[in-house]
This record gives sequence, C-alpha cells and structure tokens, in this order.
Amino acid sequence: MKRTPTIVLTGASGLIGRTLLDEWKDEYRIFAVARRTQHECGAPFHPNIAWMRADVSDQDSIGEVFREIATAGGADMVFHLAAFYDFSGERHPEYHTTNVVGTRNVLHLSQEVHPRLFVFASSVAACRYPAANEFIRESTPPDGEHIYSWSKREGERLIMDPRNPVRSCVVRLGAVYTDWCEYPPLYTLLLTWLSGSWKARILAGRGESAIPYIHIRDVVSFFQRIIEIADTLPDKVILQACTNGATSHRTLFRMATRHYYGGEKRPVFMPVFAIAPGLCALRLLGRITGNMPFEQLWMLRHVDKKLNVDASRTYDLLDWSPNARHAIDRRIRFLLEHLKAEPEMWRLKNERASRKGHFRVELRIYQMLSMVEERVSAAAIDVLFARKDDDRFASLHSKDKNEVIWFVRMLYRLLLTSIHSGNTLLVRDYFEISSAGRFAAGYSPDDLIAVLQALNDAVLLEAKEWKDHRLPRTILHHCVTMPIEFAIDEIEFHRDSGKTAERSPSHVAETSPAADDDARRLLEETIWNCLVMRK
Repeated sequence: MKRTPTIVLTGASGLIGRTLLDEWKDEYRIFAVARRTQHECGAPFHPNIAWMRADVSDQDSIGEVFREIATAGGADMVFHLAAFYDFSGERHPEYHTTNVVGTRNVLHLSQEVHPRLFVFASSVAACRYPAANEFIRESTPPDGEHIYSWSKREGERLIMDPRNPVRSCVVRLGAVYTDWCEYPPLYTLLLTWLSGSWKARILAGRGESAIPYIHIRDVVSFFQRIIEIADTLPDKVILQACTNGATSHRTLFRMATRHYYGGEKRPVFMPVFAIAPGLCALRLLGRITGNMPFEQLWMLRHVDKKLNVDASRTYDLLDWSPNARHAIDRRIRFLLEHLKAEPEMWRLKNERASRKGHFRVELRIYQMLSMVEERVSAAAIDVLFARKDDDRFASLHSKDKNEVIWFVRMLYRLLLTSIHSGNTLLVRDYFEISSAGRFAAGYSPDDLIAVLQALNDAVLLEAKEWKDHRLPRTILHHCVTMPIEFAIDEIEFHRDSGKTAERSPSHVAETSPAADDDARRLLEETIWNCLVMRK
C-alpha cells in the first residue's frame, strides 16, 4: 500500500496556511502547527489534519510537537510559514521571538523528523527597494530597513548557513491577496478610494508606489510545484513567488474606480511634504477618538518607490509561472464584485486578515498548568480530604484515596485539553456521558461538584503565584472556571432529573473502585478521545 506523504505546516492558522490545508487535506497527512484553534481561525477539519497548538518561539512547546511528529514517523516536507507582522513600524519583540527564535527552533527540530526539504517563507520585502530600472532577483541580498525586513534577513541567514544540515530553500513571497482582498494595505486603499471621504481621490506623491502581488491560487500552485520537484531542487536555493515587476497605486486606483463606478476617477496627487502634517493630525485625532488610521509615518519613506522584481530564474527552475488569469489587473474586478455583492462578508474576512498575530494567552495558560499538574492536583486532593467532618462528603471520604487521586488527575488533564482546544464545553460533555457511571460507582452529585470546585480553586490559587505572568481575571474565568461551571450545571441537571438513581451493572463493573485499573483507564481515555474529536 502506497504511503501517504506527510507535511509539517507551521503558521497553519494564517491565510496561506488555511488555504494550503484546504487544498492538500485529501492528498497528504498534515501536522498543522498554530497558536490558535481550528475553530478560532476557520481552518478546515479533516481526518488527515492533526492540529497541534504550539508557539514556535517556545522551545518546550514546539519541541513537544516535533517529538510527537518524529514518533509518528517523521515528515517528508516542512513548510515554515509562522511569522509576525504588523504595519505599525514599531520594533515589536515578536519580530525577534517569533520570526528569528521561532525559525531557529523549527529548523533545528526539523532534523528529528528527517524531511526531504525544509521550506522557509520569506518576503520580497526583506530586500531594499532597488534603484530605478533595477530589480530584486534571487541573488539580491535581504537588506531591507524595516524591522520585518531585518527579521526575515535573520531567518534567511539561518537557512543559508552552510552548517545547516537540513536540505532547505527560501521562498520570497510577494503581497498575497485573494478574490476577497485579505491583504490589509490593499483593503485600506480600496476602502478609501471607493468611499465618499475627502481622501478618496488622494494619491501620495505621483502615485508610483509599487509592489509585486501574487494571488493565493498561485501561491498554492507554487508550493505544490516545490513538493513535486523537492528532490531535484538545489540545496539552499532562493526562490521568488510573485509576478514580475510591480503594480503601482496609480494603476490600482485607475482599475478600481473604473470597475466600481463604470468610469475612471481622476486622482489628486499630493506631495509628501503636504501629506505629513495631515497624517500627524489624523493620528492625533485617532488617539482621542480611539480610531487610529492605518497609514503610518514610516510609510512616507516609500512613497513613489518601486519594489520591482525579476523572478524569471525561479520560473525557469520550477517550470512554473503565475497564471495570467490571476494577475491583479484581471482579478480586481472579482474583489470589487465581492465588495458590492457581500459587503459584510468582505468586511469580516478583511478584518480577520488585519488582526495582529500576538501570542494566544490561552496557550500560555495551558503550558504553565501542564508544568504544575502534580502540585495542583495534590492541592485539590488535600482540600477534599481535609473535610472529614462534613457529612456531605462522607461517600467521597469512604472511597479508596488512590481512586479519588486518579479521578482528580483525569479531570485536570481533561481541563487542560479544554484550554488547549478552546472548547469550554469539553468537561461538561464528559459528564454528560459519564455521570450515570460515576453515580453507579458510588459518587454522589455533591461529591462530583466538590471535586470540580476543589480543582477550580487549586488552579486559581496556583495562577496567583505567576508573578511574571499576570493574567486578567476574565481570561482565567473563561479558561478555567467556565468549563467547570458548565460541568457542575450538567451534574445538577442529572441530580434534579432524578438520574442519580440509575444503576447499570456494566457501569459498576467499569468504574467501581474494585474494577481493574487498566480497564477503567481505557474506558476514560476512550470517552476522552471521543470528546476531543467532537471539538
């Protein structure tokens, strides 16, 4: 039987990652690595997709993922797409932690899974704007001035280092867009140009600011071609995934107004020295109103500059080129038709694309609670068995303490899975299935509620000690207390509906203290796995 090829895809929650998952899910086994959940980012669910939440900059987090991948047989390809970018121009620490440290971690750990090829997603923006009539080529050094350019330069340096033992290539992407736009600068331009705003006809400088674009469908075919010829690609080769040349704001304005209004509007060109004071005023007003403009002062340095690209060497090497039908001058009518026909969906998709990819707090909570399982579980158990004089818990105290310890730890791990998957109903779902068995094993509703409350209190008490990681009470309430409260509500429903009296011989045999421990563990793990699959 032919083995299904295996791919590791970091940054799976981003636009390119989600699209590749949807395209490849029937053909490949994919380990999709991201900080968000599938539900949160809208990624597809499929039997061939193993979703693994991890932060590439956290060595323990991403190391655990790659150990699991290695245990599962390794991978044929690693596509490292995970990266941080925002348009503020500020030197955000994530440029270093995610883009540099994260790349170093993933590249190093990839040695454990023995890929045929490691693909690093860089950007043509890693390079400085070329002089007039010059082009960025595959041989052009990544010497851009922006902090993002620096972070990609460092990533490329790691890949191209002769000491890197993993067969690798660098892919410099152009500006990736879809038929819904989903590229924040272009989205902002179109919204402005097609509005009734006083800014609708203003173009900075001569309107010659220009960058190369690439449609998401061409990105998919580009990466597919890399898979097909991975074994013949030169090691440490640099490839450029974009159209040749660059498309200017003036050209985009002309096309957008023609397709939207049925006739081209005449732009008003404004020199930089006149724009700067107005932008400062807009930003001051934004601080007062809380509605900051997208435009940043650092962008003025690039007015009328062209990021011209010559990717002909890549085209020849891959025997690939962008589809002419996907060129932005032909696709912009589709973007605008979606804007007209489904404006709300247009807005939602583009707002999602504009969100900053900051660290997911839930993932940090999961990582920290994973490290203190023994201590927190022990604290909850100590509280439960300290209530010797409380008659409500007589049945709990009469049980084998090892049985209760096992039950508390199982619930703790289920709570961790709830946090990791982002499914606040997971613990409740467990009790929906298993409450009857717990009652049959001699647990009263008060016993179960007491166990859950003790677990909640122990986790919150532990979180108070995280002095270097202060978390808002609302986040802890959502991640910890809400799943437990939903579970308590389910237990109370069973109690109030009289279901506590049910006694099933099979349940007694499977969950009573006298049952074989391995059998009980197998039963609980089976239920747990079923619930996780339902997330």
